[in-house]
Amino acid sequence: MNKKMSLTKKISLTLLALVLVVTGSLYYWYRTSLVFGAPMNDAQKQLYVESDHFFENQFTNLIETTMDQSFGAMFGALTDYLTAQNLAPRKNIEVMRIEAHALENPGENTQIVWFGHSSFLLQTQQQTVLFDPIFSNFAAPHSSLGSPRYNQELPIQPEQLPSIDAVIISHDHYDHLDYDTLMRIDDKVKHYFVPLGVGQHLMHWGIQSERISELDWWQSKTLSPLTITLTPARHFSGRRLSNNNATLWGGWMIESADERIFFSGDSGYGPHFKDIGEHFGDIDIALLDTGQYNFRWEAVHMSPKQSLKAAKELNANILMPVHWGAFTLAIHPWDEPAEQTQKFANEQGQAFIVPQIGEVFVLKQEPKARKFWWRDY
Repeated sequence: MNKKMSLTKKISLTLLALVLVVTGSLYYWYRTSLVFGAPMNDAQKQLYVESDHFFENQFTNLIETTMDQSFGAMFGALTDYLTAQNLAPRKNIEVMRIEAHALENPGENTQIVWFGHSSFLLQTQQQTVLFDPIFSNFAAPHSSLGSPRYNQELPIQPEQLPSIDAVIISHDHYDHLDYDTLMRIDDKVKHYFVPLGVGQHLMHWGIQSERISELDWWQSKTLSPLTITLTPARHFSGRRLSNNNATLWGGWMIESADERIFFSGDSGYGPHFKDIGEHFGDIDIALLDTGQYNFRWEAVHMSPKQSLKAAKELNANILMPVHWGAFTLAIHPWDEPAEQTQKFANEQGQAFIVPQIGEVFVLKQEPKARKFWWRDY
């Protein structure tokens, strides 16, 4: 009996030691890994107290925005996830390959390349601007915490990109602000434009403060001859458990003498779209959050129907759905954003485009007929 008790005790102590080692290792990784960004202490947060929407060390939305995080809601989401169909493509998505020279001399016309999700390259007025770049295989702090990218190959390797005049970030979530990607391209980037607080992450990663411009909603900076303005969005932020909403989120308007290009960032539907439309006037193309939606978090992401409504209020000539096509982050068929966008847009007479990943398209030639490429997967 004593031998059995002694063996049981040894096993218990061994298991406890393993648990402590694993827990300690995870905590050390969480505390020290650069991927989590700046810890954002109270002193840093005090830099933003003058913002009209910064209260009690947190940024807030223009209207009440909540998500159901009760046990019932989480259990329901898990059940839906386990029973859902078509959350990812049946096979690897083949992308359109880009030769580096195609991006080196863009010429007079505005051209755009979508890399999937919310990442895209804009070349206009001799400026090359990269939005929310994520070229990693997972949209998470670690590969074990996220689903893999739908396309095994990228349209172009980040190292082959041309010199980048600006990287523009909408907010600090992992599927928009990717540490590994920025480290791969930083030597190509001249400047970063980010919402308030996000610059703290960049500086934590060794990017010089003079290369970073932090903006509040409705503030503008010049990237000659372009004017870049951060616009309101309805969302939230955070990379650490203790820093929810410690940084701002937003959309971006890019203006030249004869074009306006709008990127919503992540946003639920709200009155800010009408405000933006009234403030800027007609928009040539609006790249709108139209993916990773669910009724449980409809306040912070738009469904295709809501995206169409936002496009109308923005006075957008062309709608392009983004925030889909690369990762499974929500419980809806992976291709539903494209299917429903083309359905509702046709019904409402809204011009739209759904380019292939890696396709270089010239704005003045749009919209043009395309096959429904997503149906091949």
